[in-house]
Amino acid sequence: MRFSRPLADMITRSTGIRSLSSCWPALLFMAVASGGCGRDTGGRVEISGTVRFQDAPLQTGTIEFASTDGKHLNGSTIKGGKYAIPAAQGLTPGKYTVRISASQEEGVAPAGPPGPEAETHRARALIPPEYNINSTLSAEVTHDGGNQFDFDLK
Repeated sequence: MRFSRPLADMITRSTGIRSLSSCWPALLFMAVASGGCGRDTGGRVEISGTVRFQDAPLQTGTIEFASTDGKHLNGSTIKGGKYAIPAAQGLTPGKYTVRISASQEEGVAPAGPPGPEAETHRARALIPPEYNINSTLSAEVTHDGGNQFDFDLK
C-alpha cells in the first residue's frame, strides 16, 4: 500500500511512528471499516415526488404505495404538494398501486340546541375515487432509477 508523501508525513508526525510499514494493519482495518459506514436499507430505496390537484399543488393529504402482490404498503404525508419517503422506510423495487387522499372539513348545522357540543363537523373527500379507493395510478420502483413520481390529478 503506497501513500502520498504529505499523507505519510502527517501520519508519522501525528502518531510518532517512523515507518508506515509498521502500522499498515491498523490503516487497512480503518480503510475497510470506513467503507461500510452506510446504513443497510434492506433493499429499500428513497421515493419522492409532487402531487398537483386541479392545476395547483395539493396542500395537505396522504400518498400510499401498495405493492401489486399485496405484501408491501407504505406512504407519506403530502405538504405543499411534495412528499418523500427516505430509504430507511422506503420501498423495495417493484410495481405499486398509488392512492392519494385529501379531505376538507365542512361544518354542519347543529342538530340540537345551540352550543359547542351541538356543532358537528364532517370531512368531504377532495380527491376523486379513481385516484384513491379505486385508483388507476401506478408506479414502478427500481434500484437504478431516480424514483421520483409526480402526479397531476384533474
